[in-house]
Amino acid sequence: MHPKKHDLSNFLIFLLIFSSFINLVFADFQLGDSSIPVDEEGFIEYDFEDSLAPQTYKLKVEFIKLYQYEEIIRALGVNISVKEFNFNTSNYEVLYIDSIEYQNQLCLLYNKTDQIFRYDQHMNNLLIHGFGGYYIIPNNPVDVNIVKCFIESYTTWSANVSDNTITIDIENSQAILTYNEQGILLKEEIKNNNEIISTLTLIESKENSNDIVFMISMIGIIAVTALISIIIIIIKRR
Repeated sequence: MHPKKHDLSNFLIFLLIFSSFINLVFADFQLGDSSIPVDEEGFIEYDFEDSLAPQTYKLKVEFIKLYQYEEIIRALGVNISVKEFNFNTSNYEVLYIDSIEYQNQLCLLYNKTDQIFRYDQHMNNLLIHGFGGYYIIPNNPVDVNIVKCFIESYTTWSANVSDNTITIDIENSQAILTYNEQGILLKEEIKNNNEIISTLTLIESKENSNDIVFMISMIGIIAVTALISIIIIIIKRR
C-alpha cells in the first residue's frame, strides 16, 4: 500500500516550515533582502586606549531598535546606545560627545535593493574621536567597499580598502577600521602623522538576542514532532 498523497503533502509542508524556522532562529536581522549581523538587544563591548590617558576605558554599543525606516526613504534602520564604563560606580553610563547624547541614536540606514547605505552624521563624531561609530556593515555579503562608497558619497574625506580594513583620511589624521567576517568592527586606530593616538578594540559581542536554551528547546520539540510524523507515515504505509 502506498501512502496517501495528502499525508506526503502534509509531511513536506511540515519539513518546509521546520526548515524556515531553523533559518529564522539562526539568521541575523533581515528586512527584505537587506540584512545586518546583529539583532535587537545585541551588544558589542570595546576597550578604548588613548595615548594621553593613564588608563584603558570600556565602551558598550547596544542595539536598541532595528526597524523599517520610512520617513524619507524606505530602509532598514538601526538605533544604538553608546555607553562608557564608569569605574567609580561600576556601571555603564550614556556617552556624550560634542553635546550629543548617544541614547537610542540612529546609527545607519540600509536598503540593498535600492543601493542605499548611510551612517547617521552623528556617527562621524564618534569615528573622529576614536569611538568607532561605524560599528557594523551589511553581511549579505560582507564587503568593506560599502563604507568606502559611503565616505566618497556623503563626506569630504577619502578612503582606501585592503581586505577587511578601510583607511579613512581625515585632514592630517587617519581612522583605520578593521571588520571581521560577520561585518562587525573589530578595531579602530586613529593615527596622526603615523603616530597612534587611540585604539578601540573589540573584547566581546552578542550579535543575536535569541536565548540559546530557548532555541535548543524549540529545535528539540520540532525534531521530536518530525520523528513522530515520520513514524505515523510509516505505520500508515503498512
